[in-house]
Amino acid sequence: WIEAVLNQAPRQLDEACNRWRGLYRAALDQQARQNEVIRDAARDPRDKQQAERLRREAEQQLRLLTETEDFSQSDFCSYRYFASEGFLPGYNFPRLPLSAFIPARRTRQKEEYLSRPRFLAISEFGPRSVVYHEGSRYLINRVILSVQDDDLMTSRAKKCEACGYLHPIPHGPGPDLCERCGTRLPREFENLLRLQNVATKRKDKINCDEEERLRLGYEIRTAVRFADRGGVPVQTTTRLIESDTLLATLTYGRAATLWRINMGWRQRTNRTQYGFMLDEERGFWETNEQDTDDPNDPMSARKRRVIPYVEDRRNCLLLELEGTWDAGPMVSVEAALKNAIQVTYQLEDNELATELLPTSDAPRVLLLYESAEGGAGVLRRLLEDPGAFAFVARKALEICHFDPVTGDDRRRSSPSAEECEAACYDCLMHYANQPFHRLLDRQAIRDVLLRMSRGRADTAPGGQTRAEHLQILGRLAGSDLERRWLAYLESRNFRLPTHAQHLIAVCHTTPDFFYAEYQTAVYIDGPPHDFPDRQRRDAQLTEAMEDAGFTVVRFHHQDDWDVALTRYPHVFGRPS
Repeated sequence: WIEAVLNQAPRQLDEACNRWRGLYRAALDQQARQNEVIRDAARDPRDKQQAERLRREAEQQLRLLTETEDFSQSDFCSYRYFASEGFLPGYNFPRLPLSAFIPARRTRQKEEYLSRPRFLAISEFGPRSVVYHEGSRYLINRVILSVQDDDLMTSRAKKCEACGYLHPIPHGPGPDLCERCGTRLPREFENLLRLQNVATKRKDKINCDEEERLRLGYEIRTAVRFADRGGVPVQTTTRLIESDTLLATLTYGRAATLWRINMGWRQRTNRTQYGFMLDEERGFWETNEQDTDDPNDPMSARKRRVIPYVEDRRNCLLLELEGTWDAGPMVSVEAALKNAIQVTYQLEDNELATELLPTSDAPRVLLLYESAEGGAGVLRRLLEDPGAFAFVARKALEICHFDPVTGDDRRRSSPSAEECEAACYDCLMHYANQPFHRLLDRQAIRDVLLRMSRGRADTAPGGQTRAEHLQILGRLAGSDLERRWLAYLESRNFRLPTHAQHLIAVCHTTPDFFYAEYQTAVYIDGPPHDFPDRQRRDAQLTEAMEDAGFTVVRFHHQDDWDVALTRYPHVFGRPS
């Protein structure tokens, strides 16, 4: 492990510097472009004045990025910066943040950058949004454009309207059907702009009439896409079954890609028009027509409508309930399961996040993702432990004031508490779901939680059921002994391998079974492996595979298979 970390350190250090390089190159490019405008004798005097202001701003950014004297409190102090990029330990720093440049004032001759986590920055640093900092209000009026190309770098994608699955389109027309659920995809989103860093201008001071922060209303949509290996999504599927009846399907994806897309103003007149107008030359956002107090910035003739988005990679779990569910019960299930998971695994509120896909108005899928630095690892445990989700469902019943065994309504969290009719702050209500408080109803989810608490988890790699995956492995098995080994795993509810007869070209071998996620090869050794010559070849092969980074587990036909299975619980799981 130590050797692997040291070998990867130079590459990770180089990647961690990319955000600083992007800011530095953007400031240099802005300075050069504005110099060209200033030196152009044919340009309008007003354009030259604007160029001088933007050049000064670029020079201020360069000074801030290369500060060498008073840098201990700067976001670009080496320790602080590399901790925020995840290269150094530092869990109190935001992960991979976006930055907003705050210019200096006459009363405070110091420029600085404000940093926010990506998923918060898509709204807080959104077009023409207002940021409050040290007694003043600053308007997000400009994007710090990348200098990768003279043209604005945008992309295209489609989002499934049934399950919220994301389909990036690198070239061509893109897919017509959802890769996950098979639903016909809508028209693609064009001109998607990855939001990097922004600049602000001071608007006015905060006065006593402003009692709370005002944030412009954006329509934010979330999309998810699983990581893939060899063109196949890396996912684990669990079906929650009670008395041979399917209750829900859970799909876990490690390091899945999450996109948060800013579709435009929430109160825009044309609901089919997405995004914001952006000045491609100067980076200014066009003013909000609905805000009469929003001063306009001088826009050039090169304008384009773009859709800002951010992306990150998180461990996530998709929960799909069987049947058709209205928004109210889905919001209630979301709140109940989130609270139950946090209580069961002792998580803080900011370590687990939930959203409804494809939209909160017409939800079909509940998305849960680990928002803590590095992930808490609890979502995976819900699938690996056959009884984990049933336990969480019982805890959710208890939180909702029901008896976890009988389902009887206790109506309150404690004898001294007031009775709860539909929802209260002891069960489903909390600050984050205030817009949905009128929809919350614990009575509407009692039956489904009770059935989940009595259900069993049927887990298999990929998208098949466990029975289907076991059947495929059995057909590919090369001997009756291998099929006996599979039957033994099934009888004890151990984790099934992802592949059978999987070729590992680098070692010129085809193990009987393979666990792709754990890079573990399994050999089922029958009587031919009892001969000394064969045992020597097996030992040489095992050594070569281990040198290549694989784990090798051998099961001899006369051994107690439980010994090897319990020696590697992270690979095979635990029996039940």
